[in-house]
Amino acid sequence: MRSRARLIVLSALILLVVAGSVLSWALENNVIETTSAKQVEVSYSEGACEKPGVTIVIDFGDSTERDPILRCASDFVGNGWEVFQATAIDVSGTNQYPVGFACRIENFPPSSEQNCIDTPKYSEGSWGYFVFTKESGWQVSQVGSASRDAQCGSAEGWLFIGPGQQDAGLLPRPIPETVACDG
Repeated sequence: MRSRARLIVLSALILLVVAGSVLSWALENNVIETTSAKQVEVSYSEGACEKPGVTIVIDFGDSTERDPILRCASDFVGNGWEVFQATAIDVSGTNQYPVGFACRIENFPPSSEQNCIDTPKYSEGSWGYFVFTKESGWQVSQVGSASRDAQCGSAEGWLFIGPGQQDAGLLPRPIPETVACDG
């Protein structure tokens, strides 16, 4: 009887190990969606908000000659990551962090420079995430974009910090005008 109980326990352990391995592989290879894909209404205008909304600023940094992108998500309610969808800005996360960690914004950096399979190395450069309010100016966000509720009258900023570039003191260049929102 004891050998049968041991066989059952051993079989259960083996099954758990196999199931864990399959689940791990599926998550790493994006076979299983790790977040719910909330549909966000696309309603934006070019430039900083002139009426209640959230401004998004994309600063490509010193690594390219691309001009910054400023768009306003009008009457937006959602998190910092969802602002991308609301303003029709193309963003890609990594396989490890498909939502919340920006690896590529508007096809920058190009896939020939970063494959976005894993988190980019310091030598490859990466996107920094910032928040702007009239009271504090640009500040590095203390949480990831998918965890932060974007506030009406503020700006969400993304700055590409080039390969090997020191990030201390770097801030998105455009200083957006912000609009006061009724409470």
